[in-house]
Amino acid sequence: MYLHFLAINKRFMKLAVGALCLLSAPAVLSQSLQDGVYTEAQAERGAEEYSARCASCHSADLRGNSNSPSLIGLSFMFIWEGRSLGELYEKMSTEMPTEDPGSLSQQSYAAILAFILQSNEFPVGNHELPSTADALNSIQISSQ
Repeated sequence: MYLHFLAINKRFMKLAVGALCLLSAPAVLSQSLQDGVYTEAQAERGAEEYSARCASCHSADLRGNSNSPSLIGLSFMFIWEGRSLGELYEKMSTEMPTEDPGSLSQQSYAAILAFILQSNEFPVGNHELPSTADALNSIQISSQ
């Protein structure tokens, strides 16, 4: 009987500690790509930047080639689904363009990311995509 009481008490304590952790954690507002996280104007700027700085490797139609991955469709989603926009932004802004990594402004990387989202048919929104990885970490790349 005493062991049964300890087992119940132990489970209760685990639940109480878990609930307390949830209540004391900072609120994280997460967005979905389906919410529209970029603007049409931002994607248009991104299309210009992409054409000038990215198309030579990833091709004008974003389909990539044998040396560069596709940035649209199933190939893109296979690599990035379940990861955050922050991760993708971080990769872009630290490794691209390959001949001069990190050479674009933060706003240019965000605009190119908006263009990539638009090219993958994610809906347009009313606010521009932020231009820092930290601000983008709460947005998960998901087809749903």
